[in-house]
Amino acid sequence: MMIRTRYLNFFLLTLSGLTLILLFNSTVEYHQYKTVNENINVLQHNRFISPDELDLTQAEVRFAYAYQLQQQLLFEESLTAYGIAEQVATAKDITKIKYNIANLYLQHAITLAEKGHIDRSVALADVAKSHYQTVLKSMPSFWNAKYNFEAAQRLSRDLPLGKIRTPKESTENSTELWSAMPGFPVGLP
Repeated sequence: MMIRTRYLNFFLLTLSGLTLILLFNSTVEYHQYKTVNENINVLQHNRFISPDELDLTQAEVRFAYAYQLQQQLLFEESLTAYGIAEQVATAKDITKIKYNIANLYLQHAITLAEKGHIDRSVALADVAKSHYQTVLKSMPSFWNAKYNFEAAQRLSRDLPLGKIRTPKESTENSTELWSAMPGFPVGLP
């Protein structure tokens, strides 16, 4: 009987110790998620926030900060922030980051193409294509990446290399520059 009581006490002590460990881990996780949510709430204000105002130790916050910079059309800063977020991200998050980097390159390529900087636009579209290919290797069923990959292919294929011609120079050859595909998509998914 004494042995049973001893085993029962040992079992209850072990069970209470495990419960305390789980409670401690849950509390730590809760505080981490709370910190991430507080930082993301700060980012939701549509203004420029310096990295010093945020706790960038969490990968989610770094990703949200880079996305916020992308929404403000800050190409170089956003690219740098995505690169920093990529260093601490998990494998699943790296795919999302690569997809957003590809979107960033493609958006910038479209902007430059509209401004007439054809060579740089084609180069950025090619970089976007390589990032989309990386994403599609890890997630072949990612339809948004497939769609944007095709958009980047059309952009780099359809733009002429070198000096852009104005409509005054040649109006009859303008159909050669564009493919038979219906219009370039306005936005990215």
